[in-house]
Amino acid sequence: MSDSPASHWRRASVTLNSNALSNNLKRVREFSPECQVMAVIKANGYGHGMLSVAKQLEGADLFAVAMPEEAFALRASGCQKPVLVLHGFCNLEELEKFSALNISTVVHQAHQLNLLLQSKLSAAVDVWLKVDTGMHRLGIPVEDADSYFGQLRNSANVEKVYMMSHFANADDSENILNNNQLEEFLNVTNDVDVACSMANSAAIMRLPKSHFEIVRPGIMLYGSSPFLDASATDLGLQAVMQFESELIDIKQVRAGEAIGYGSTFVADKDLTMGVVAAGYGDGYPRHAKTGTPVWVNGQCCGLLGRVSMDSISIDLTGIDAGIGDRVVLWGNELSVDVVAAASDSIAYELLCNAGAACFQV
Repeated sequence: MSDSPASHWRRASVTLNSNALSNNLKRVREFSPECQVMAVIKANGYGHGMLSVAKQLEGADLFAVAMPEEAFALRASGCQKPVLVLHGFCNLEELEKFSALNISTVVHQAHQLNLLLQSKLSAAVDVWLKVDTGMHRLGIPVEDADSYFGQLRNSANVEKVYMMSHFANADDSENILNNNQLEEFLNVTNDVDVACSMANSAAIMRLPKSHFEIVRPGIMLYGSSPFLDASATDLGLQAVMQFESELIDIKQVRAGEAIGYGSTFVADKDLTMGVVAAGYGDGYPRHAKTGTPVWVNGQCCGLLGRVSMDSISIDLTGIDAGIGDRVVLWGNELSVDVVAAASDSIAYELLCNAGAACFQV
């Protein structure tokens, strides 16, 4: 993976543990040993660098990306593994490029179906028919599945047809809507000879009836838990992204003094404050709250006041620390899930933002 030029001007840095990616892929296979694995590497590999992640996840059976341009970049890099574009194509030019580069497409709407059926492609493409079973985002209505499937299977432009759907609440494994969606999907696939995919990371770990032939892990590959009641460590996952910076100042703050923009934090006692060279300009969440943990020298201390563009303030009271000391914002010592929860966000967003600030594709 390549550093973006701007990352050399910042003290905050992102490094990646490629062995953790391999471990997490192994965990996917342990949860779903009979399935093929479609590794989701969209959004620049969830901020980890798509091309680098693809090389490390060579043991996956297929890759999934969101945008056509991501698939084109994979092919340009020499990747020959099957690649699926989850958004599919928007026009004939993209479809013809899919055909030329052996890229698979999702079909989730009538416009795509009609364009595919009416085209004259140089080579047939694999198609994943997406059925909306309750997410109500992308996908055709369940009542149209038979018609779409038949038309696709009979088209000379289509090599092989798969069927897929997507859970809206898999991270809440007891949610009755999961069962409803699974039943809807089974209703349209039970009598059809077709390979299916429905399980994302959460469903891989807790909804085994949804595994079918192919599972689609995303966030668990990068060492984050999709559940509120289980940490990544509990699940045997390892952090891939290590987000660090350093202390650049230490000072004493007296009781009654405020810290940071808006003076949102006022000390209720004398304390030792440290300033860390990392802020929302580096991808650290701006809405992280006072008390959000930050790791310094074997201990977690709390964020103080608002996050700035280039710095955060932390409570170093009682902690042996000096200017220049390493600070972990998240990684092996501190889970990104904990920081996300304290920021009213999710690990997906934090990883993508930090990666975007530090890395190119």
